[in-house]
Amino acid sequence: MGKAIIGVLPQYSAEKDRIMIVADYFRAIQAAGGIPVLFPLEVGAEELVDFLDGVDGFLLPGGPDINPLWYGEETLPACGNILPARDQLEFDLISEILQTGKPVLGICRGIQTMNVALGGTLYQDIASGYAGGSQVGHSQRAGDKVLTHTVHVRKGTMLYDIVKKESFAVNSFHHQACKVMGRGFTVSAEAADGIVEAAELEDHRFFLGVQWHAEHLYAVDEAAARIWDAFVKTSRR
Repeated sequence: MGKAIIGVLPQYSAEKDRIMIVADYFRAIQAAGGIPVLFPLEVGAEELVDFLDGVDGFLLPGGPDINPLWYGEETLPACGNILPARDQLEFDLISEILQTGKPVLGICRGIQTMNVALGGTLYQDIASGYAGGSQVGHSQRAGDKVLTHTVHVRKGTMLYDIVKKESFAVNSFHHQACKVMGRGFTVSAEAADGIVEAAELEDHRFFLGVQWHAEHLYAVDEAAARIWDAFVKTSRR
């Protein structure tokens, strides 16, 4: 059995007109035994099908906010920058993934994209939109590898089977979060304030999104390493 080819959706710098990716995404995939391949930002329908045929699993990385029009809301002042081309590419891809059953892992923005693609909604800004306000720091000022709050994992979920823990600490760099969950997208972990930290799709072999940045933690945190290993291993089957 050869190594799993993991298609990585691109990040993009509008200021410099550059397609790019944070290096730790590639490093995490390689450390788990996979081969990462970066997608272009603009892909036609026929090209997308060709990419799907040649790739074993898919990674949705962090990035800018999703256009709220995708989930039926007007854009609020606290909503951040949006990138329409990336929204379109990721929603088109998820539609195809749902038909093929291929594995997909979403990081930060990735879990939010998954939720919206399944009909869910988002808090456009946790600080101003979450009922009662959050008592957990979801947008840390500490470094990428610093663990700053705890997530609580629900027993009986795929995530629990992977990490073998009821709770563990994570890093956190987000101001949005899942609100109403999409069809079949089951919450598998929450922060102490109830913000969704991980979710998975029922009846799919690996459709997992996590709100923290596990790519920065693959070499220093056992739970993160287990997630990357499970994702790449499942993509090889």
